[in-house]
Amino acid sequence: MRKIIGKLTLITILTGVLVAGFLGLVLYNIKDMLFGTPLTVNAVADGSTVDGTYLPITGSAKHATAITVNGRSIGVDRQGQFSDGVILSPGYNIVEVAERDQFGKQKTDTLHVVAIPSATVADNSASPYQR
Repeated sequence: MRKIIGKLTLITILTGVLVAGFLGLVLYNIKDMLFGTPLTVNAVADGSTVDGTYLPITGSAKHATAITVNGRSIGVDRQGQFSDGVILSPGYNIVEVAERDQFGKQKTDTLHVVAIPSATVADNSASPYQR
């Protein structure tokens, strides 16, 4: 009798572990469908001040079918990586990166950036060629 209870307990524990592992695997694989795919944007921190008027933007969006930067579509490679840039106006700017995934869900990351333009015109009043 003792051997039968020991075998049943072992079978019950193994079955429970297998069922829990299977359910964990299923939930892990459908999490993007339930919550949307993660969007990671690598740029300056939100609220930053930048020197110059060009802001490079890179990031990743696994399972993304479309990525837009300020409403303009950009390309995504097979690994979900994207790279683009935005020309900023002097002063306050809003940059919006949005993605739509294969499940129809959309996520948006908005950056608020202040651009301080650098001097773009050279001034050399002591030039011997200008008389």
